[in-house]
Amino acid sequence: MAVPKTQFNCAILFALHCVCNPAAAQQCGSVRTERVLLLAGGFALGQTATIAVRSNDWWTTPTSSFRAVWDGSANREQDGLLHAAIGYHTAQLAAFAWEWTCVGSNTAAWLAAVTGVVVGLPKEIGDGIHEDKGFSLRDLTWTASGALLPALHRTVPASRSVLLKVWYWPSDEFRNRPPGGLPQLENDYAGQRYFLAFNPGRLPGGARPWPSWLGVAVGHSVPYWISQPPIHEWYVTLDLNMRGLAVRAPWWRKVASVLDQIHFPLPGVRVRDGRWSVGLY
Repeated sequence: MAVPKTQFNCAILFALHCVCNPAAAQQCGSVRTERVLLLAGGFALGQTATIAVRSNDWWTTPTSSFRAVWDGSANREQDGLLHAAIGYHTAQLAAFAWEWTCVGSNTAAWLAAVTGVVVGLPKEIGDGIHEDKGFSLRDLTWTASGALLPALHRTVPASRSVLLKVWYWPSDEFRNRPPGGLPQLENDYAGQRYFLAFNPGRLPGGARPWPSWLGVAVGHSVPYWISQPPIHEWYVTLDLNMRGLAVRAPWWRKVASVLDQIHFPLPGVRVRDGRWSVGLY
């Protein structure tokens, strides 16, 4: 199963796939200003509501003068990879929203990338004026990296063979955490795995003679970060390309494009602390 935020975004992505009508998109004669304003207003309202709901969790120390930092995360960059995944999914969702405003496919792709970056700014700005944090340039870089990939998918066909995928299973740290303690669900980094997958079946012209449904992926996780100092876990595994499966049903491509956000465990190798093991990862 994917991280909860990814499950939520995948559900939205599937709904937008279902309602998106290419023929209707072609009927756009010019940019629909009222839709742009509605989209901008909805985005601003959503950001404001999120900050209002989560401010007590995010910012528990007094405010201070603004400062920017480039510190490494305390969890071997799992937090950074989470930022990349949020930017990646947000940009995919935003691309559909921008197409709805009739701005054109390529323009929608790059506006979606900007949206994917901007969605992380309010939280970082808030961090920048609190004593124990700081505006994280590193996190913003991770977010931008994830947000740019969907734009490349839409404008550079060869890039569609590279996908950011996730997998989640509750860690021992999360299941055994003290009441009210860490990790919370969203920062259960030991349960989250992030994969950069290469699927030849999505290259222009297909994958032949390589099976169009099979790819390879490089992944990262940590086995713990609360109970012990974190260490890197690296994975090299096979990867399932759902859009490459020989399923002819008209609804399958929409379902497959959402499932391809997730890396389902397949045979591979895990390297932890200089030791390697073979299993389903």
